[in-house]
Amino acid sequence: MDRIDFRLKLLVIGLSVFFGVVFLRILYLQTNASAIALKETIGQAFEYRTLEINSERGNIYDRQGYLLAGNSVSYTVSLKLQASNSHGEFIANYLAPILNMDHDVIKKSAEIKFDEKKAVEMPLTNFATKEQIEKIDQVKSFLSQREVSKIESKSKAMEDLDSVVYYPNIHRYYPNKDLASNVIGFFPFLNPSAGASYGIEQEYDDILSGHSIEHLFSLDPNIPDTIPDMPKGASIVLTIDRKVQSIVEESIKEAVVNNKAKSGTIIISNPKTGEIMAMATYPRIDPNEYWKSSEVFTKDNRFNPAVMQPYEVGSVFKVITLAAGIDAGVIKPETIFNDTGTYNIMGVSIYNWDRGAWGPQTMIGCMQHSLNTCLSWISEQIGVERFYKYLDAFGLNQPTGIELAHEEYYPISKPGDKYWTPINLPTNSFGQGIMSTPIQMITAVNALANGGKMMKPHIVKAIYFDDHTEITQPEVIGQPISAETAKTVTEMLATSLEVEASDSLMEYTRIAGKTGTGEIAKEGVGYVLSVTNASFVGWGPVDDPQFVTYVWLQEPLVNIWGSEVSAPLFSEVMTKVYPYLHLPTDRQLACIYTEKCPSKDSDEYYYW
Repeated sequence: MDRIDFRLKLLVIGLSVFFGVVFLRILYLQTNASAIALKETIGQAFEYRTLEINSERGNIYDRQGYLLAGNSVSYTVSLKLQASNSHGEFIANYLAPILNMDHDVIKKSAEIKFDEKKAVEMPLTNFATKEQIEKIDQVKSFLSQREVSKIESKSKAMEDLDSVVYYPNIHRYYPNKDLASNVIGFFPFLNPSAGASYGIEQEYDDILSGHSIEHLFSLDPNIPDTIPDMPKGASIVLTIDRKVQSIVEESIKEAVVNNKAKSGTIIISNPKTGEIMAMATYPRIDPNEYWKSSEVFTKDNRFNPAVMQPYEVGSVFKVITLAAGIDAGVIKPETIFNDTGTYNIMGVSIYNWDRGAWGPQTMIGCMQHSLNTCLSWISEQIGVERFYKYLDAFGLNQPTGIELAHEEYYPISKPGDKYWTPINLPTNSFGQGIMSTPIQMITAVNALANGGKMMKPHIVKAIYFDDHTEITQPEVIGQPISAETAKTVTEMLATSLEVEASDSLMEYTRIAGKTGTGEIAKEGVGYVLSVTNASFVGWGPVDDPQFVTYVWLQEPLVNIWGSEVSAPLFSEVMTKVYPYLHLPTDRQLACIYTEKCPSKDSDEYYYW
């Protein structure tokens, strides 16, 4: 008995010592700073989750304040597979008409075998509307209140839509579908980590995106959480007008389709400010379905060829050579060139587009008949070094810096470069063997329409940040020619069109301009006339130019001539948009600058 009592005493003492040590250890952990910090860290790891929060993306507007790109709340609707298995038919019967989805697709999704490691939840759509979610909630409520199931599952149990869950999300939204999509670009809302692509969206991705922070969210549903307030990303206002852009887009689409061209581009610019008033291309995509871009665009047919696709522009380039010759003083409008139909250099014969010989021609005649021989001769009068200095001065050997992602340019080959030969000088003079983008060409021609001053092109009018606004100011980036040269060349090219009775002429406004039909070089064959780039550049009113318009059809098959497809397209487009741009007619300019107005013209036209 004594031995038993002794053992009990030892057990009691042992237990007392053990619990005493445990108590002291707990007391230590509760009072020691390092231990407390460790406890909180472990607790947070199991009770909280760190998530990155992004502020709402900024909007993009046209110059009148109409929304071009914004944000919309949609809902992801998913099925919890553990609850949906064996109820596919029932779920599909209710969801298919609400979500406008195929019945069998929903049924198959619901019957995907649940696997807690591989298949827990199956999303049906990422873009359910608020109205659709409300209908789902109404059906759920109805099913939960019924007393007897009319449709029994395989297990004969009461069926419901408890397996259907939904989550709100904000996605990028383009309310005008494909309008100006070549300018806007897109933000991949299904994969936002990939970042924006093309246009304004990519060029200004950082400021449109705003800010991002990391925030701890409790995993305990009983602990309320709030998302911290974050300033929205900056919003951007463009220089383009939605109505004008729409008119130009309709016209270029029709021209591409009717002429079976690969693509088409039209740019309208204000030569006094460098503002882009319209930049339309075709084909385009609806950025709400941005994933289709890879199906539509290739390296030979870019997302926005206006800035991304250098090409041999052909005879529209002759306006640059003509301006350089006049400015250098080597020719005058009345200078005579005797065209024999060929121009020889280094044993190579250069021919006119029609292989014809036009005899004695003034410089206006050379432009009217678009004589390659004459322009080759002018380039030699200018001289090699001076000719390429003029091209540099016109900005043709560098990107323009317009605020659009992926602007490209093709470096000009010059004397001393590996592939330059003396034959480059005459061929470059009429736009062959030299590549430019439409935005480069319209920027250069702006100098002819703006007294010799070349303005930096811009398509962003203003950027609205949370605390300030940045307004884009017109910027002179050079003066390649004198004001006198610009005026002379403009008058020469206006006369050239009028004598020719060009299809580009407009009824109420006198314009200057030049057509271009650029042959395309094919590998192993060389330049072939059957495949061309058909272009036209025009500006007006001649007495005080307010617009420059560039038109390009890539490889039209029905009609290959710039004078027959691009020139009339110019006239058609400018006649349509003239009232919306509030541009002055010749009569209105005369009323402003002279004491007596000419006879009245159409009341549809207004001036700035």
